[in-house]
Amino acid sequence: MVERRFRSSSIKKTKKKTPKGKTKTHYSRKKPSKHRCGRCNKVLSGTPNDRAAKIKKLSASEKKPSRPYGGTLCSDCLEALLRYETRFNVKYGFEQYEDMELKRDLTLERYLPTGWFNDLSKE
Repeated sequence: MVERRFRSSSIKKTKKKTPKGKTKTHYSRKKPSKHRCGRCNKVLSGTPNDRAAKIKKLSASEKKPSRPYGGTLCSDCLEALLRYETRFNVKYGFEQYEDMELKRDLTLERYLPTGWFNDLSKE
């Protein structure tokens, strides 16, 4: 009988042929799924997908990109977030843009600090 710890479905089983000609089963842990963007669910580039024990040994620059929201948002969503924040800063910073029509985007706002919109509208 196989050891109890190897009977789990989270263990990957591979058949290997030994030099004697017998077939043996090798057990290893499965790789976790790839990291995905928190907003659009696209696979993130620049983040490794391996077991936590192996990722822990990597340096900080190898674990995630060094840009803002690296490892959380993809580059497209990050660009959209920065554009969105800039539009609001411009609207509330300059009088000539006060009549500009802006809709609030709640899918992006959850990544901004809490109360950021209230701080803008008070100024």
